[in-house]
Amino acid sequence: MNESYASFMMDHAAGNHAGALALAGDLHMLLSQEGAESAWLWSVIGGALLDQAPDAAPAAPRKGARRKADMAVESASELLAMADNSLNWKRGISGISYANCGTRGAKFMKLQPGQSAPAHGHGSLEATVVIQGQFSDGHGVYKRGDLVLGEPGIRHKPAAAGDEVCICFVAETSNPLWNLFR
Repeated sequence: MNESYASFMMDHAAGNHAGALALAGDLHMLLSQEGAESAWLWSVIGGALLDQAPDAAPAAPRKGARRKADMAVESASELLAMADNSLNWKRGISGISYANCGTRGAKFMKLQPGQSAPAHGHGSLEATVVIQGQFSDGHGVYKRGDLVLGEPGIRHKPAAAGDEVCICFVAETSNPLWNLFR
């Protein structure tokens, strides 16, 4: 388990992820044994630490609490149902197809067999969960249920692997610069 993954899942178990990232963590837990076990482990550790903590005033609401106003989809099961039905796919400038899921910072991405996205990096955290098929990105090959974290400064080139269409759920933290142009 790498450090970024452990940190992401620890934050997920603590409820520190907002909107799209929370959905990515939930979807990873639903589709992956590793995700379910990791979330369970961090929940147990967090509970044990809370049990040993001296009594204190109740904590203030978490900054990352889900904001329903930003989320049309509220569960991983709803995301899977959307992905299984016909989505309104639109082809982006790069030729990759995307579909909106109604949650700010989240979308579905579809790669046809042999298709790849241009090499790129990210200015903020991106969490991708494979729903169908497989993809590679120069750092590994990922299958259904896998969570791939794209951290700022890391470059990759996602490409469908194998003979099956690859569909992923992609969640990004907001980039404050883009908020100026909303």
